[in-house]
Amino acid sequence: MVIKAFTYILLTVAVGVYFIPIDKVNNKLDEKDIALVTFNDSTMYTLNEQTTTKIVNSKRVSRYKTKDIMYEGDFILKANDKKIEHATDYISANVIIKKNDDFTFLDDVKFRRNDFISLDTQELYYNDKTQIAKNSVPFKGTYYNHKIDGKNLYLDMKKEIMKAKNSHFEIETTK
Repeated sequence: MVIKAFTYILLTVAVGVYFIPIDKVNNKLDEKDIALVTFNDSTMYTLNEQTTTKIVNSKRVSRYKTKDIMYEGDFILKANDKKIEHATDYISANVIIKKNDDFTFLDDVKFRRNDFISLDTQELYYNDKTQIAKNSVPFKGTYYNHKIDGKNLYLDMKKEIMKAKNSHFEIETTK
């Protein structure tokens, strides 16, 4: 009789434990994003049928599951400028984070198109598909010999539109 009662109690406990939900234990190691591949002194080329469209140089690149992080990187992009035949954009930063088509340039960001546009800022967000660059911090720049300072930059490279808030533009005139 005691063995029969013990068996029923054991069966009841086993069935009860089976239906009790168990929460997933949060492991801090699972939350860490570990680099899958790391390159030092790397150069990447993006090609199309006619030419090289993008060159990326960096001191160190770490590729993660959802992003790439580049340190001391330089981008050389072929621009679609209707006025200048071989327009080239140069973007450099100390840290570059790439997620899908979005790039985040951080710390000592420099943008230059050939020798007539240059911008210096601390952050720049760029979408490779739309070719739009934005930021929300102050920037300084030049357009030919004219100086521009401002905040909240919006730069559409396809439509060649540049906007900024609180901007100050100094135009050099010849006498």
